Amino acid sequence: MVSCMLLSAALMLGQAAVPDASLEQPPGTLLVPPAQPPPEAASGVPPPIEVAAPLLPPPPAPAPAAAAPVTVLAPVERWYIMRELQGTWLGALFDDNRFSLSGWTEASFTGSTDRVSNLPVAFNDRANTFLLQQQWFRLDRSVVTTGTTEPSWGYRLDVAVGSDYRWMLMRGLFNSQLDNSTGAQNLYGVDPVEFYVNAYFPTLFRGTEIRVGRTYNPWGYESLEAISTPLLSRSYAFFNTPFTLMGVGANITFTPEWSGIFILANGNDTYLVPYQETRMFGKITWNAPNQRDNVQLGWTLGRGKFNTGAPFDPATIALAQEPAGHNNFNAFDIVYTHIFSSVFTYVNETMYAWQTGVPANVRGGIVRSGPDLTAGTAHWASSVQYLRFTLTPRLSSIVRFETFDDFNGQRTGFPGLYVTPTAGIQFRLRKGIIIRPELRYDYNVQSRPFEG
Repeated sequence: MVSCMLLSAALMLGQAAVPDASLEQPPGTLLVPPAQPPPEAASGVPPPIEVAAPLLPPPPAPAPAAAAPVTVLAPVERWYIMRELQGTWLGALFDDNRFSLSGWTEASFTGSTDRVSNLPVAFNDRANTFLLQQQWFRLDRSVVTTGTTEPSWGYRLDVAVGSDYRWMLMRGLFNSQLDNSTGAQNLYGVDPVEFYVNAYFPTLFRGTEIRVGRTYNPWGYESLEAISTPLLSRSYAFFNTPFTLMGVGANITFTPEWSGIFILANGNDTYLVPYQETRMFGKITWNAPNQRDNVQLGWTLGRGKFNTGAPFDPATIALAQEPAGHNNFNAFDIVYTHIFSSVFTYVNETMYAWQTGVPANVRGGIVRSGPDLTAGTAHWASSVQYLRFTLTPRLSSIVRFETFDDFNGQRTGFPGLYVTPTAGIQFRLRKGIIIRPELRYDYNVQSRPFEG
């Protein structure tokens, strides 16, 4: 993965000159020239009596005018693009309007005991094949979250080009690019992963951000972004939860310990299409006062029924599942993080999801007597452990151990418990270049996926 930016910062401090200490006097001191012998002393006439009166205190200084509130922007890390623009008219335009342009590139090669496909492993699903997984572009206008009581607004546009588009596309958004003229799947395409406008209100609770548009699913430990996910390969838990959503949401900070995200959306991974349906996404987060423990509870809840009238989604296309359907499943997810030291961090993610009305001719569907063949309910659950070690500033390692149970085989096409240990290292060759090899083993205790 190549992050395409470098940090550059400079700060010049000025200091006022210090006055000569010999000229300083304490406040209220009367400077008197040296006494001279009075002329009367020579004539024998006694000098007149002088009475020293106390000095009046100096008048109070006028009160300074109330200063206007100063907006303090957090220092922006300048990577390659923004660093190269610094000092130009375009760079000044970006800085004056809180704009930034950034991105990264992720490429991979997955050696595999499979011959063609690693499915149901997602994202790096092509066996023994080089993939340009992500060429990511981000245009962002940041909101101001500190140093002001005034609201601010911004936006974000993320566009990803590469093989990962097959998994991230929403139903109804540029789906025609998935199939080429021969009916085969196009390996490379484009996806506008995020596009939203947002506004931040510092005085609403302890800070509230409102977002409208396409955003990420707010919960889970892994990410669509190559730079934000712990390993190159993704867990089964991540692949079998929603990726993005269209809706309106509020990110609220209640106290230093408690915060929440609440989003009203039109479905799991669903664009503005006739078969959309209302769902509620959310996440509650608790941070311990000692900053060592963090607990997040996330959910997606709605009708939770398989929609047989919807077209294929990227996941069902990739897994060759039929018939077409829309997976508006319900799910709960808990992520617990404990920081033992600056070297070792432990994370556990536990997820459970279910979906009703799965047709009998879809994997996981249950055949019932009578005309209604959509009475099946599919279940799946996962527990993932992460052990993260920061060995040096340039070298870290991570171990992931997952048990994913596809009870009915509706999510992967093969029922049973998947046991998947993964170990990897991350070596920072330089600031913007990370090499991260990993070794992963997938096993199903009940079925025979992975080309048998």
